[in-house]
Amino acid sequence: MLYSRPLLIVLLLASVAFGGCPALMNQIKFIGEPAAETDATPPSGYSPIYVNRIAPVPASPAELRKPAFSLTRVEANQPNKVRVYLHLLDSTGAYLTGGLNGKWKSVWCGVEDEFDGKTRTITKYTLREATEQDRTPHAIALVMDNSGSMGDARALAAQNGAEQFIRQKRDEDGLALVRYDNHIEVESPVTTNQGELFGRLKKNGLEGFGGGTAIANGVAAGIEQVMAAQGFSRRAVVVFTDGQDNSSTLDKDSVVAMAKRNNITICAVDFGEGVNGAYLQDIALRTGGSYYQIYRTNEFQNVFEDIYRRLRNYYILEYNPQDYGVHTIRLKLCLGSDSLVAQAAFDNTPDIGTTALLNVNFDFDKAVIKSTSMPAIDNMYALMRTYPRLTIELRGHTDSRNSTGDPDYNVKLSQRRADAVKEALVKRGVATERITAIGFGERQPIADNNTDDGRAENRRTEFVILTR
Repeated sequence: MLYSRPLLIVLLLASVAFGGCPALMNQIKFIGEPAAETDATPPSGYSPIYVNRIAPVPASPAELRKPAFSLTRVEANQPNKVRVYLHLLDSTGAYLTGGLNGKWKSVWCGVEDEFDGKTRTITKYTLREATEQDRTPHAIALVMDNSGSMGDARALAAQNGAEQFIRQKRDEDGLALVRYDNHIEVESPVTTNQGELFGRLKKNGLEGFGGGTAIANGVAAGIEQVMAAQGFSRRAVVVFTDGQDNSSTLDKDSVVAMAKRNNITICAVDFGEGVNGAYLQDIALRTGGSYYQIYRTNEFQNVFEDIYRRLRNYYILEYNPQDYGVHTIRLKLCLGSDSLVAQAAFDNTPDIGTTALLNVNFDFDKAVIKSTSMPAIDNMYALMRTYPRLTIELRGHTDSRNSTGDPDYNVKLSQRRADAVKEALVKRGVATERITAIGFGERQPIADNNTDDGRAENRRTEFVILTR
């Protein structure tokens, strides 16, 4: 948040007087963060539709009036597999289930992936539905901004929203409650017990809080709570703020990496005008979560219910992208005059240390890259051009059969293949010191070497990002 001139003078004097002592300044510098006086004014045309109930689709797609269709979130935690979460609503906020049955099957009429200015039609994908009736247990941490700028009235409104969240929670789902300003307080670890949650939720405005804004630390605390919970199939963090991170000891990238390592989705809500929208939106995008910008205090209950309903009810499309980097996925619903197109962006660049498949193929017992593999080489080059500090380890693998049947020969063959990929990248302009090439031979199979399909899978080239 921005500070008034008198407050800044106090902070500067305190810094000089105490020699810039970090521990002491951490206690002093955020005292008196001013509370927002009123809600922000929404932009023109702002009229979000929040999910408020579940209903079946009409018997015929033609009966659906003024539908809302969205790609709410995208999971790209595995570089070679993407999950897209889709939601179909009517104009009253009812989430519509059963949209893959009967006449509705033909409604899903097109999937496109745009990458590097080129659009590819996706024909190989799966589409299925999950609903809260499946009773898949979720662990969710609600991370609430209690910085001074929230003010007592708005903080209390958010706490009322949290109370409604608890009331709507399904029995099998666990919820943790976390509050933060420039310090963190876990009001409740993950529990499925609704009574315990009601007892631990403090509806006291900013009592005991009111300092700066440590968003990254708050998200990390939420991640730790859902990681510690046992017996849950899915984990998510829901965080909101009305300001900008000015107090965290953690950086955004380390929090994102923590979430992705543990397959935790972060859904984020910016509230009001004094926010850095790119900050939370980026966290949500990179962890497969949904992002919201709200403006009014009375929206807290609506947005919390919407997030929870969408976490539990969705259509899910899965496919294998051919390239690494920033994509735009588009899906079309053909509903006659109400045909809809929804899209979302995702980045499936592998994280440091993640092993990813590089679609480079070789003929049997050869180390010459096939011409059909050149798009994969081009994509790898584009990735290294986009991230000039990126260094990689190329890994060559073979199956257990070759012309000699000698495992040592396979190691040498896989080394030649990895070297061939490195050479192709160096010829395109990548510095040789950015690439390490290693041949593993037949030592790391990922499929059955006794079948043709299995051996084909084992003859592969992979890469691991070492630095970025």
